[in-house]
Amino acid sequence: MTIKAGGAQTGGCLAQIETNDRLGTATPFHVHHNEDETFYVVEGAVLLLVDGERIDLAAGDYAFAPRETTHAYIVRSRRARMLTTLIPAGLEEVFVALGVPVAGADRPPEHATPAVHEVIRRFGAYGCEVVGPPPTLADLRASAT
Repeated sequence: MTIKAGGAQTGGCLAQIETNDRLGTATPFHVHHNEDETFYVVEGAVLLLVDGERIDLAAGDYAFAPRETTHAYIVRSRRARMLTTLIPAGLEEVFVALGVPVAGADRPPEHATPAVHEVIRRFGAYGCEVVGPPPTLADLRASAT
């Protein structure tokens, strides 16, 4: 995950984050009480679930999840790169706090992932409520039959 622009660079208007995830990577179902969120797929395939609606996204596709909607995504291809925009900025600071800074082409060092309850607490402090576990590829296969 790379923060391309945060509140400091945009006067708090928006934050843009690039993700580069492998097959099966998913976010938990969550609700932003303060931000709208957009998703632009640069490469790969992603399934976005917004208030129960399935939105299949491939390279070049764009989707919008308004604040106060329950949403999550799962990567459906070997890898997927996305640009995610949060409007307004602020929530990206949780990723900064939980992450490990990396410069240039360096790979991030191995580090312990915080406990789930700590991640939920930190997101909650920014008005982002985790409301369910992440979708899985098995869930998607079961719902397709």
